Amino acid sequence: MRKMIVIALGVVSIMPGLVFTTTAEGATEETMIVDVALDCRAFNYNRGVPLDQIVRGDGFIAAAKIFPAGSLLSGPQSNDPSAPGSIGSLVSRGTTTGSLAEHLANPNAPGVFVTSYLLLNDGRGLVGDGWFAPGGANQTAVTGGWGGFRGASGEMSFATIGTNGTGCPNQRITIILVKQAPK
Repeated sequence: MRKMIVIALGVVSIMPGLVFTTTAEGATEETMIVDVALDCRAFNYNRGVPLDQIVRGDGFIAAAKIFPAGSLLSGPQSNDPSAPGSIGSLVSRGTTTGSLAEHLANPNAPGVFVTSYLLLNDGRGLVGDGWFAPGGANQTAVTGGWGGFRGASGEMSFATIGTNGTGCPNQRITIILVKQAPK
């Protein structure tokens, strides 16, 4: 337990405001929570089409800034994703599974498949691969990482908590990492 506390305190001292918890000695998981502000100015479909003209297979790229957990308020906000205080960046690329009309007709079906890169300012990073439904459901597997997250695995979940000044969502990401056995 003492080693886990030291590791958690070390992470918090490196990344102020980063919520990183372990539950008990011998725990097999650690949870990290961050807030992200997606930036509509840095989102586009590869063909340059607006949302109402997307078709199955259209690719996109999106960018966001990562902030300490609890930094972003719920509901409509005027925050700018490029405001000071960011602890990293999130870049996502993905492919849509249908047209806007198809997504609206079935908001609980996966609407996009996405690969996300969480790039923390201290040099650590995580990669996730998953899906999002227009209605908000999502599942993302942590498929790897680098720096202090090398060999990471686990899950991420995204919850929209509001919107920001660019019109895009503010989200809270909960990351559950499976702790590796000592070698």
